[in-house]
Amino acid sequence: MRHNILPIIIILCIGSIIYSNSYLCSFHLDDFSSIVNNHYIRHLNLVNIWCFLPRRFLLYLSLALNYHFNGLNVVGYHQFNLAVHLISAILVWWLVLLTFSTPFMKDQEISRHANILALLSGLVFTVHPVQTEAVTYIVQRTAAMAAMFYLLTLCLYVKSRLEDKNQTVYYAGSLLSAVLAMFSKETAITLPLMLGLYEFSFLKTEKGINGRYLFPFIFTLLIIPLTMLVTETGAERVKYLYHEPRISAVHYLLTQFRVMVTYIRLVFLPAHQNLDYDYPVFKSIFQTPVLISFLFLAAVLYWAKSLFAKYRLVSFGIFWFFLGLMPESSILPIHDVIFEHRLYLPMAGYSIFLVAGGYYLLGRNYFKPMVVASIVLIAWYGHLTYERNKIWRDELTLWDDVVHKSPHKGRTYVHRGFAYYKQGNFDRAMEDYKITIALTPKDNDVYNYRGVAYYKLGDYPKAIADFNESVKLCSKNWDTYYNRGNVYFKQGHFDQAISDYSKAIALYPKDKDFYNNRGLSYVKVGNYIQAISDYNKAIALDPNDTNAYHNLALILNSQPAGR
Repeated sequence: MRHNILPIIIILCIGSIIYSNSYLCSFHLDDFSSIVNNHYIRHLNLVNIWCFLPRRFLLYLSLALNYHFNGLNVVGYHQFNLAVHLISAILVWWLVLLTFSTPFMKDQEISRHANILALLSGLVFTVHPVQTEAVTYIVQRTAAMAAMFYLLTLCLYVKSRLEDKNQTVYYAGSLLSAVLAMFSKETAITLPLMLGLYEFSFLKTEKGINGRYLFPFIFTLLIIPLTMLVTETGAERVKYLYHEPRISAVHYLLTQFRVMVTYIRLVFLPAHQNLDYDYPVFKSIFQTPVLISFLFLAAVLYWAKSLFAKYRLVSFGIFWFFLGLMPESSILPIHDVIFEHRLYLPMAGYSIFLVAGGYYLLGRNYFKPMVVASIVLIAWYGHLTYERNKIWRDELTLWDDVVHKSPHKGRTYVHRGFAYYKQGNFDRAMEDYKITIALTPKDNDVYNYRGVAYYKLGDYPKAIADFNESVKLCSKNWDTYYNRGNVYFKQGHFDQAISDYSKAIALYPKDKDFYNNRGLSYVKVGNYIQAISDYNKAIALDPNDTNAYHNLALILNSQPAGR
């Protein structure tokens, strides 16, 4: 029993230490739309949470729980993220330990060192700095949660295949965990394939793979597409149309060959980490970086196949890494071609590969030196993680770091400018917006942000000019219509304000502020019936919206009976 408890304690202690400086890191990027400004998580209403984004229901349920207990205090959110990460690390340790008990592995020499090698694998996963984006960036807990349930599914599945006692319980738990993974993030869709890979690698008998254990998991492949088909609303379709990729499927795939090489470099040498890489899009297989990357990846996969018979654990780790990347590094284009949090699940494969490879390379003859070298590497990774978390402290430290690493990418200056804006440093904000426009003159976001800054400074004509330019560049950005409506309202142009609020609502009918502000505009033009309707819609979206109740009460109290 003590052999099982001590590794868990070690993982928990080391993980808690290296992430101890992450608890006060601020909200960033999608945290604002998913947490700070998300009225659907303001109360624990499961129907409302489900309606916001069904295919990531568990993510938003966890955020609603955080908001219920912590409000907008970031500490509780970071504690939850770290707990998910540490559980995932423990599951990596357990999976490796279980693997050493499988029919293929249990009689091999390496299994004599199962306890130490499993612990080292769990620690590499815990401390590697590339994990910080999924752990410290709050909303990216979605990747960590999906990986946690993914790993739990595998562990319980393997346990059910190795145990005669309570086999049904473990198997049922594995199926349930697979469903939970699917409702955490779409990357879990490779789970049935991973189970098949594991079955083929470690559980296959002379009779072949026992398909009856795998068959029920095939049906979990339907969960994500069916959820999208049945529940996705028109507003969501518009939302994702607005964020549609600016890259074709073929160009995305070609670019991913190069991206995957960058990912491999990051796991081996985690230097120059960056939240927003300035990454080129490649359009031909014959471009030198693409061709070299393709040949390199093909060689790695061929090498993994060659290692399969004799060094099964090493080979499995390599295949895990690539299978974990497949949903986001294939032919399905995503707006951003590279993000480090996409490595969270593949890192389990890297951890297994690194430790098993270290053993076969050095550990068979020099086991203690190999363990010492692994500890030194883990300590170095841990130091890098602690230092990386300092960058995530607030929006200015984060985006200042990004600007220095991606100095030719306009979007980085937009976000640093917005960080300056929120600090009240409008001059520095305007400088960054000016740089962004020079670098990317067709970026509608920068005109929207600069328009907000002009609005706060009271320069309404320049604000309107910027919002007009933003709308001209992208007619599907509801924020721009909302912001322009606010300026029109301030200027007393209430009909124009109503028109813009209505356009914002048509594009995204889930924001209570749109209805609240349109209601105020209707009051100004004497249309009290429409105002009452809008306040009621705002209250329906957020039953705790005191402003909507206040505005509604003012109208009802001022109207003659029967009007």
